[in-house]
Amino acid sequence: MTREPLYEGEIVRSRAGRDCGRAFVVWKVLDEQYVLLVDGTLRTLERPKKKKRMHLLKATETRMELSGKLCNADFRKFLSAEGFRNDCNE
Repeated sequence: MTREPLYEGEIVRSRAGRDCGRAFVVWKVLDEQYVLLVDGTLRTLERPKKKKRMHLLKATETRMELSGKLCNADFRKFLSAEGFRNDCNE
């Protein structure tokens, strides 16, 4: 089974697990199976989520620029500007 490639900075949605439906930014591509995800709220730069690619769906074609010094607020603002809300009350 072949999947679309995922790139760093893309917005994805989780389709499996307790974070199902939640939006994330791909922080790092580890290998063919795994990526590290950040959303700036529950999954911060200090604690990224390691997730299998097969459990993710591309949400948009928009990419976040991952150069320079980034903080968690940058990820929250980017996801919010793209129309994704990840409240802790979900």
